[in-house]
Parts: sequence; structure tokens; C-alpha cells
Amino acid sequence: MKTNENFKRHLLIMSLGAAVAIMSLMLWSCTGQKQVNTVEQAYELRLNGEADSARVLLEQMVLKDSTNAAAWYELARTKHHMGLGNPREFLSSLEDLQQTVDAAVNNDPENVTYSFYRAYVSFFRAYASLMMGQPDNKDKVESVITAYETVLKLKPDYYQAMLYLVEILGLPEDMGGDSTKAEAYAQQLEEMDGVYGAKARELRLPEDADRVVYWQGALENNPNSADVLEQLGKAYLYKEDIEQGKKYFEDAIKVDPERQLLIMDLARYNAMAGMQDTTKKETALPQAEELIQRYLDSDPIPPLQAFAYELSAKIKFGQGDNEGVAELREKAEALDPFYSKAFGVPPALLFSKPDEISHHHSYFFRPF
Repeated sequence: MKTNENFKRHLLIMSLGAAVAIMSLMLWSCTGQKQVNTVEQAYELRLNGEADSARVLLEQMVLKDSTNAAAWYELARTKHHMGLGNPREFLSSLEDLQQTVDAAVNNDPENVTYSFYRAYVSFFRAYASLMMGQPDNKDKVESVITAYETVLKLKPDYYQAMLYLVEILGLPEDMGGDSTKAEAYAQQLEEMDGVYGAKARELRLPEDADRVVYWQGALENNPNSADVLEQLGKAYLYKEDIEQGKKYFEDAIKVDPERQLLIMDLARYNAMAGMQDTTKKETALPQAEELIQRYLDSDPIPPLQAFAYELSAKIKFGQGDNEGVAELREKAEALDPFYSKAFGVPPALLFSKPDEISHHHSYFFRPF
């Protein structure tokens, strides 16, 4: 009898222990899910024009748990988003942005998404330093190289990271570049992927090379590649051939309808042409406005809608239409009070989902 009672007592203790373990696991799971959902909630708030509310939410999260890498990552992107709303002030806050994304990587060093974004922020800082002629720009360039090489250790086939390396390493040696390493990465990309290899090789061409001829050849080797069609269109824009540039952009969009932002590149090109050359003002600026409206008709997310209205406002300003400027900026403000005031299109990696690996690439040393 005593043995049976001891057995029953032992069984009861085990059952209670198992129940406690299950409840603890459920509580941990719910808490973890709650954290993920909160980061996603902040992301959705930002994309819907409430970046300030997203920032408050994320700052509360990292204050409560300083090891929450996902919250640090989204907080960095939120600061970046808001910073573009005041470009001059943003430049003075890049160190804080770097520290914020560093916190994400330090708390989850195996997450390639966080590391890729950190490398991008490092490149942005180096670019700003180079443009302003700061004395530490060589150190910043070296930091970019280290950051992207860290990304490649996590994901050796990350083509975009490798292409950024080819670009930064292509700088003169006294700025931190390394032509030998740039060539090595270019060759590696050529072996891994035809299209990204072509992009890397184009970065290694001499300044006076005919890039239209180059990309025409690349198109023969990679027919119907949206990437190659886009690059051929840009090569024509650099030759000030807007008609051919537009043609190949349109072809790229037909192949990949997700490339609607190319319409904004065309709009930006026309806006620059009209503002810099008064003889083109009467034709180029209205064409830019038509292109912006076409982009708006594609129903982009609110921050990009607001950016498009701001570009329209800049055009209205160039036309001397102050009433139109005020009206368009009011529309932009209603969509996103922190919309980008920069002339360049905001980087797509700001808008990818928090847990998504970004395949964004853009050239830092080119306008398109």
C-alpha cells in the first residue's frame, strides 16, 4: 500500500512538473509571438504613414528588452525613414543610426538581413563622408568593406553584397579602395551569375568605355533580363538619349512589372533636365509630371506616394507655381509626415518585411 501511495505521489509530482513545463513553453511562445507581432505592427504603422508611433513602440520594446534584435533592426529602419524627411539633419545623426543597427547585429550576429542593412548604413556613412571631404573617410570605407565581407560569410551567394563590394573597392587606393580585390570579386560574380557578373564587369570598365555597346552585348547574352534592360536604359540616359532610355525601361517593366520605380527614375531625369537647361523646361517638366502621375496610378505604398508628390512639388517650384507646391506638399504630409525630401528614390530595403532578406541594390556613386 505504501509503495502504491509513493508511486501515485511520484506520478502526481511528475504530472505537475510536465504541466508547468508545458505552461512555461506556451507562455514563452506567446511572449515571443507577441514580440514578433509588435515589430510587425511597428513596420505596418511606418508603412501607413505613422513612423513616429512606430518609433515610440520600438523604443519601448528595446527599453524593456535590450537583446531584442528584431526591434533594434526595425528601429534603425524607422530612424532612417524619418531621417530622410530632413536630409540635412539626418547627416548629423548617422552615428546614432549606425549604433542602432549595430545593436541588432550584435544581438543576432547570424541574421544576414540585419548584417546586410548594417553594411548599407556603413556605405551610406562612407559616401556622405567622401562627399563632404571628411578626414576619416578612408576608415569609413574600410568599415564598409568589413561589413559586406561579414555578410558574405553568412551568405556566400549574396550577389548584391558582392556587387556593393566591387563598387566600394573600385575607389582610388588613397580613399580606401583596392583594385585587386575589386577585380577578384568581379570575377567571382561572373562565375556565379551572368547578370550580376555583367554588372560587376561594367563597374570595372574604364570611364571612357561605351556602356551602351557594353549592355547591348550583355542583352544578347541575357535576353529578356529585366536587370540588363534596366541597365541598358540607364546607359542611354547617361548619353542623354531619353527616348531610348524610356524604351528599355518600358521593356524592363514588361518583363518585371514590380519595377514601377523605374518610372520615377525617368521622371527624375526629366525634372533634372528641365531645371538645368531652360531650353528643355517647357517639355521636360510636363513630361516628368505625367510620369509621376503614372507612377501614382500604380498605387505605391504611402511613403512612396508621398515621395512622388514631393517630386511633383519640386517641379511646380521650378515652374513658379507656389500654390501648386503647397497643395502637393499638403497631400504628401497627409500620407506620411516623414516622407523623404531627398531627390533620390528612398532605398527599397527600408520597405521589405522585417524578416525578409533584401535583394536591394543601387549605385551610390551614380544618380540612377
